[in-house]
Amino acid sequence: MGKISRWIDDRIDLKTLRAQLIDRKVPWGLTWWHTLGSATLAVFSVQVVTGVILAMYYSPSPDHAYDSIRYIEHTVLSGSLLRGLHHWSASAMVVLVLAHMIRVFSLGAYKYPREMSWLFGVALLFIVLGFSFTGYLLPWDQKAYWATQVGTNIAGSAPLIGGVMVKLLRGGAQLGAGTLTRFFALHVLLLPLLLIGFVLLHISLIIRQGMAPRPMALEIDAPARTSDPEYPAYYHDRYAKAKVADTRFWPDMIGKDVAVATVVILVLFLMAWFIGAGLEPPADPSDTSYVPLPEWYFLPFFQLLKLVPGKYESVVTVGVPLALVLILVLLPFLDRRSKRSLFHRPVAGVALVGTLLGSGLLLWGALRGDRENVRLASAGVPLTALERAGRALVKSQNCSACHVIGDQKPDSAGDVNDAPDLNDVGFRHTSGWLHSFIELPTRFHPDSKMPSYGLPKLSHMEMEQVARYLATLRGTHAMSEPPQIVDTFPEPVKKPEPQ
Repeated sequence: MGKISRWIDDRIDLKTLRAQLIDRKVPWGLTWWHTLGSATLAVFSVQVVTGVILAMYYSPSPDHAYDSIRYIEHTVLSGSLLRGLHHWSASAMVVLVLAHMIRVFSLGAYKYPREMSWLFGVALLFIVLGFSFTGYLLPWDQKAYWATQVGTNIAGSAPLIGGVMVKLLRGGAQLGAGTLTRFFALHVLLLPLLLIGFVLLHISLIIRQGMAPRPMALEIDAPARTSDPEYPAYYHDRYAKAKVADTRFWPDMIGKDVAVATVVILVLFLMAWFIGAGLEPPADPSDTSYVPLPEWYFLPFFQLLKLVPGKYESVVTVGVPLALVLILVLLPFLDRRSKRSLFHRPVAGVALVGTLLGSGLLLWGALRGDRENVRLASAGVPLTALERAGRALVKSQNCSACHVIGDQKPDSAGDVNDAPDLNDVGFRHTSGWLHSFIELPTRFHPDSKMPSYGLPKLSHMEMEQVARYLATLRGTHAMSEPPQIVDTFPEPVKKPEPQ
């Protein structure tokens, strides 16, 4: 073994590699937040392993994609767990990359000499989002098909190049076999190669430049701007002093990296085991009533589009992503001040807090909007045309003046003494009973204060539409849970017997 080790060391120089990768010193005072990059790399490893196994059973064609996913879920050994790990690690990748970039921004670690490292990180962020977008279609269920339809339509709204972008993404005019094959190739071939390449470049720069120290170590007596000719010498002198403490990458930093990565993977395993990845009914291009919901990290952008008038939609679909890319790419070249701490950069602090707060509010608005539709769509049971017409009638008749429907609370002027919460009315009553009650409430409860909505207020078709919609409201009960019907119809009125 000694001869083999010396032979390999003579050709690869293992001692030098160990000194550069493992035994190198790192600045003092590094915190647990510095483990986010390693945690992201660990989650990416989970993605690679589970993705390779899933690809062995997946068939990228509209005729077989959905069935192959069901085969993985129900037949392959631990297939459901593997798919759940792949699904949740995709979300974890987005969270960790964003958190890592927020940490770098907060510490001013995008400044000299780490401008290129920041740019590689920006590229990795958009590659990860590309993974999420292309992987979304692969199950070929209702959610995958219609969310991708909306996503590609948004790309198509770009002026001048929109039509070309749609054809490039879809592989034709419509979503179909060409789209699925193209997304599969991007997801398992092109994007992994790009991600691995940028990860290697990113890590090589971190090894060469070292890990960024705390901001205070680079602010004492610093020149005003990083573009000052004296700043490089100042930086290297201060960075060398930051590493005087006997703090090494191994075991001091790697120990934290392994601990955080282990916790993250354990959480992903628990989510995959208890929640899974979910699968809706097969994609149905003819079902135009389906309400698509993107993944949570795309929801703020979708919610922003809802708030913008239609004539400005193309401005938002193109302007917001383009502005985001330009800001992230130009940031290290525009901000040349030597101050790195977020407390010494008030404009940067306000921008960061404003962005996080605005994104959080948009996400909250998207999640709370039309709660019953979110529930139905997530359960794979979209509203039919009849039910959607009933929903519109419920809003136009101002039923929320007395009843609680979704997140709409009764008005203070509404008489709510006999007005029950309707969010789970479909769990307790059939549409037939609801139709009869809407038509004449006093037939069921003589003292009911609810007015009659029979002719001429609503036609029989309109009452049926409202009843069908209300029957879909199950509250917190799952659609697969059997309803507990408590319909009680009044006894028919007996005609008096002839004398």
